[in-house]
Amino acid sequence: MKELFKNSTTYTQDIYIEFLKFHNKTHNFAYTLYTIAWSAFFILCIYIAFDSELRLQGVLFTIVLIAFIFYRLYHPKMVVNREVKSDKISTNNTNTFTFFDKNFEVKNNNGSFIYRYIMLRKVFETKDYFYLYVTKENAFLISKKTFSLGSSEDFAKFISSKCKFRFRRKF
Repeated sequence: MKELFKNSTTYTQDIYIEFLKFHNKTHNFAYTLYTIAWSAFFILCIYIAFDSELRLQGVLFTIVLIAFIFYRLYHPKMVVNREVKSDKISTNNTNTFTFFDKNFEVKNNNGSFIYRYIMLRKVFETKDYFYLYVTKENAFLISKKTFSLGSSEDFAKFISSKCKFRFRRKF
């Protein structure tokens, strides 16, 4: 297979914090709306339970509501702390990305992994990075400055053609 693009990006804490700011700015509205909708549902259930004199069910729904809100507030902080303390951030892990016509390969200290472009959920281009989301919360961070084969401008055209409806520019 012919290599089309090659990039090596070292993940530092500063890069990760910049990604988190981008991720929160991009996805925070949907997360908040989801939390509000489910909280309203639980409040409605609590009201109906107490109004129908089903006190045990009302107390259970109240406990579920408190646990749900606690989880929605605490879970993102827990994920961030776990990622910041992980080896990929604390040891400045370097990912080497090699892009081919049908797939791309990621190499790092943990091994080598091959992904097809169809596996990417979203691709964002910012002023300094490309974020290739493989799950709702996890993305590969590719610096525009570290292409050893090809340029970031050509890569933007290439990845946008591979991920037509999943590619967004956010400057």
